[in-house]
Amino acid sequence: MRYKEYNTNNVLEKCIPIFWEKGFRGTSIQEIVKVTGVNRFSLYHEFQNKEGILYNALKIYQERYGDVKFEILSKEGELPAILQEFYLSFLQSKEKHKGCFYIHIGTELADDDPKIKSLIKDYLSRLESVLIKRLSIEEKTKNNPAFYARHLVALFCTSMSFCLIHSEKQKQHHIANGIEVILTKKINYATGT
Repeated sequence: MRYKEYNTNNVLEKCIPIFWEKGFRGTSIQEIVKVTGVNRFSLYHEFQNKEGILYNALKIYQERYGDVKFEILSKEGELPAILQEFYLSFLQSKEKHKGCFYIHIGTELADDDPKIKSLIKDYLSRLESVLIKRLSIEEKTKNNPAFYARHLVALFCTSMSFCLIHSEKQKQHHIANGIEVILTKKINYATGT
């Protein structure tokens, strides 16, 4: 048996920027071969197909970037400032691509690919759980943290899309205003809205 001459995680790391820049449909296997230096046969043997590469790239993104950013929500400090830091950590990255890879890919594929839809749902559910944990210790939101978390997840999704077309100042304004509106929203306990 031949020894595998590449690191799977490094291959996936190299695929994230390609999928982010060109989208899944706009990225060819030949481009992946060129960027990763791994031949087509080896890629298909490891991942079965281009979809398999993308699914695994999403998992690597979560492990390497998402988890670190989610940790921001457990920091000490004022809730609005922590939330703003969390959102902006995706938008003010030193990396070439800004926003969230999950949201970016979901925008392109979630309606057509059930596996992508499931991965996005899991990612957003995880974010919602982290938010609920944080919101349950805050005086203002502890009575119904799930309510506030749902709205903050929606703000996350719109903010990650918003980053593509607006200035830095507009992004900051959008996020700060969104957080303020959500946290000052009064809940109708009869309807949960």
